[in-house]
Amino acid sequence: MPFHPALVIAFLTSLMAVGHVSNNMYTPSMPSMSEYFATDAATVQLTMSVYLIAFAVAQLAYGPLSDRFGRRPVLIGGLILYAVASAAAAFSGSITVLIVMRAFQAFGACAGPVIARAMVRDLFGREQAAKVMAYIGLSMGAAPAFAPVLGGFLQTWFGWQASFVFITGFALAVLMLTWARLEETNTERTETTGWGPLLREMLRNYWRLLRSREYLGFVVTGSLVFSGVFAFMAGAPFVVIEILGFSPVDFGLVSIAPIGGYVVGSFVTSRIAERLGVDRLLPLGVSILFAGAVVLLGVALVGSLSVYSIYVPMTFMSFGMAVVFPSTLAGSISVHPEIAGAGSALFGFLQMASAATGIYISGLFGNATAMPMIWTVSLAIFAATAAAIYAAWGRKRATAAA
Repeated sequence: MPFHPALVIAFLTSLMAVGHVSNNMYTPSMPSMSEYFATDAATVQLTMSVYLIAFAVAQLAYGPLSDRFGRRPVLIGGLILYAVASAAAAFSGSITVLIVMRAFQAFGACAGPVIARAMVRDLFGREQAAKVMAYIGLSMGAAPAFAPVLGGFLQTWFGWQASFVFITGFALAVLMLTWARLEETNTERTETTGWGPLLREMLRNYWRLLRSREYLGFVVTGSLVFSGVFAFMAGAPFVVIEILGFSPVDFGLVSIAPIGGYVVGSFVTSRIAERLGVDRLLPLGVSILFAGAVVLLGVALVGSLSVYSIYVPMTFMSFGMAVVFPSTLAGSISVHPEIAGAGSALFGFLQMASAATGIYISGLFGNATAMPMIWTVSLAIFAATAAAIYAAWGRKRATAAA
C-alpha cells in the first residue's frame, strides 16, 4: 500500500469502522430481535455486552502478536474469522447461538481497530498521531451515521438477519482490500521466539504499561467516556422506539444528530491538534463533555423526556468525544512507542471492558424509563472528568519535579 497520507487515512478508517459497523448496524433491530427470539430486552442487550467483552479480551493477544509477527498477517487472520462469524450470526436459530456468534465475531473484528491504532504510531509522531486520529474520526462519521439508518431500512424491509448479511459483505470487502494493498508497517518487531517467552514478554509489557501513571491517566479517561457512549448506544433504541414510540427508521435518522456532532468535533480537532497538543486538547474535550452531561441529567431530572432532551445534549457531548478520543489514544500509545501494539491493545481492552460495564449497569437498573441510561451516561462522564483532572495534576507534579 503506497503510504500517501490520504490513502493511509482511508485504509485505517476502514479498519477502525469494523467495530462501529458491527455494533451500530443492528441496533434498530434489537426490539424486533427480542420479539423474534421471545426474550426480554436485557437478554438481547447481551449480544452487545458479550461482543464488547470478547472484543476487549482478544485485543490483549492481537497487539503483542502484531508487535512480534507484523501487522499484516495478524490482521488478515482476524478479518477471516470476522467474516465467517458474521455469516454464521445471520443464520442463528436462537438467541444463545447469536450471542455465541457475536463473541466469535468480536474475536475477529477487534484485529481491525487494534492494528489500525498501532499502525498510526508506526507511521506518525505523537502530536501528528492525534491529528491523524482526528481525520480518521472525521472520515468515520459516515460509518456510525450510515449504519443505523441502513440498519433501520434493512429491518423494515427484510428483518434483523439482513444487517448481519450486510456486515458479512463489509468484512469480506475489508479483507480483500487488506490482502491486496497492505504492506507491513512494523519495522521494529520484537525478537522473542517460542510461545512461552512470547507470553512472558506480553505480560511484562502489560505490567510496564499498567505501572505508568501517565499511560493510565489517558486510558482511564478515554475508557470512562467510552462507557458512557455504549450505555447510550445500548439503551437508546429501547427508549426511542419503545418508550417514545418512534419507528426503527426514525431511530436511525435521529441517530445522525450525535454523529454529526462527532464529525464536526473531529474536523475542529484535526485543525487544532498539532497547535494545541494533546495536553491542552484533552481538558478542552472533557470540559465540553462535562457541560453536556450536566444538561442531559438536569433536564431529565425535571421530568422532560423527548428526543430533543436526549439528542441535543448528546450531540454536544459527541463534539467533546471527538476531541477526547484522539487525545487519549495519541497520548497513551506515545508513552512507550516501542510497544505500540501492546499499548493499543491494552487501551482497547480497558475501553471495551468499561463499555460492557456501562451497558450492564444501565440494563441492570432498567425500569422501563430512560433514567438508568441517562444516569449511567452522566456518571461515566463525571468520573472521566475527575480522572482527567487527577491525571493532569499528576503530570504537572512530575514535570515540576523534573
